[in-house]
Amino acid sequence: MVLDLFEQWTGLEKTGQFRFTPPTHALVAFHQALKEHEQQGGVEARGAKYQRNADVLITGMCALGFTTLLNDKEAGPIIQTFVTPQDPRFDFEAFYEALRARGFAIYPGKLTKRPSFRIGTIGQVDEQVMARVLGAIKDVLQAMNVIDLTPIPA
Repeated sequence: MVLDLFEQWTGLEKTGQFRFTPPTHALVAFHQALKEHEQQGGVEARGAKYQRNADVLITGMCALGFTTLLNDKEAGPIIQTFVTPQDPRFDFEAFYEALRARGFAIYPGKLTKRPSFRIGTIGQVDEQVMARVLGAIKDVLQAMNVIDLTPIPA
């Protein structure tokens, strides 16, 4: 009930007041976020940044031998999904933990029928961070002795 945005908006329109005690800290943070978003060039600039991040990541992952789940026309700039390699030495949990120990979080591909994992390309990351992710992935694969990055068949 407190988080019902439609009812909150309706109440503000009618009375000019919040239905409950206003979440002042959240309003101040949201206002600041909107100012920063505008200063950074808005939706267009942010979308271009995310696309650059995605391009760097996808190009680098493909150069390492990974395959994307989606083709370029289907993929967006928000999160990239890569098919799990069939090399028996590739263990997602070990891969995940080793990357996490290096400061990077990835996600299991729980939304797909094919074994896969996902890497986000949004937020406070840029092309240099994507390059560091790729370096960490290369190091982890070498440490795991993963050689064959041929994707698990569909």
